[in-house]
Amino acid sequence: MLIDILVATPGRLAEHILHTPGFTLQHLQFLVLDEADRLLHQSFQNWTELVMREISSPKVLSTTLSVADYLNGTEELPIIGQRHIDSLFGQSSSAVRNVRKFIFSATLTYDVGKLASLEIHSPEVISVATASQSAIPSDEKADDAIFSLPTTLHEYSVIADDDKPLLLLHIIEKYHLRDKALIFTHSAETATRLNHLLTRFYDCRKSDIKTAVVSAEVPLKVRKKLLSAFASGRLNMYLPTMQLRSDT
Repeated sequence: MLIDILVATPGRLAEHILHTPGFTLQHLQFLVLDEADRLLHQSFQNWTELVMREISSPKVLSTTLSVADYLNGTEELPIIGQRHIDSLFGQSSSAVRNVRKFIFSATLTYDVGKLASLEIHSPEVISVATASQSAIPSDEKADDAIFSLPTTLHEYSVIADDDKPLLLLHIIEKYHLRDKALIFTHSAETATRLNHLLTRFYDCRKSDIKTAVVSAEVPLKVRKKLLSAFASGRLNMYLPTMQLRSDT
């Protein structure tokens, strides 16, 4: 079966390339990378080298193809290597893969080495910025973030060196954030400890507040059920880990 659009994290894409039978990037036309800086600064199973190699020389899978059934519309074209299809018609494959790459980032890296790993040819840079940002000379722009917040978005921060879980609990209670609270943590272990604290606290108060941890260690079916419960209001607090983005 041919797929029109595939959405995947780098780790999951690498896993499919290495371990999923019948998976190939032979028909890939567009590669879109969001949060490019973060993806290029972390290995994710060495995904950059793996994906670029698969794009330049995709797997040729040995499979049978009934040309008559395919032309008559009675059989779906399976995912097989283009070189295999070409061999059926006595054609030679082009050595150049025309895959267009789109890179998106609020803090686009200026590290030539990182960008070179994506094997980009004849790149075109499109920058979206405010008038004040556009006035900044390009040689003065650092590799750090240069961006502005939307006028309708308000951002607050609380600096805490100690007792961060207790401070978080205090903020949740003070500002009545118990319903549909989305709390990100940097690891599954942290999320589990925080969830234990919240559960014990609300159990002692005989409250019906329900919380749940969502990480790569939680099966996909369970994650979907928890997300559905959170969206419907049956689950009050949802604790996903930031690591979830790299391995699912």
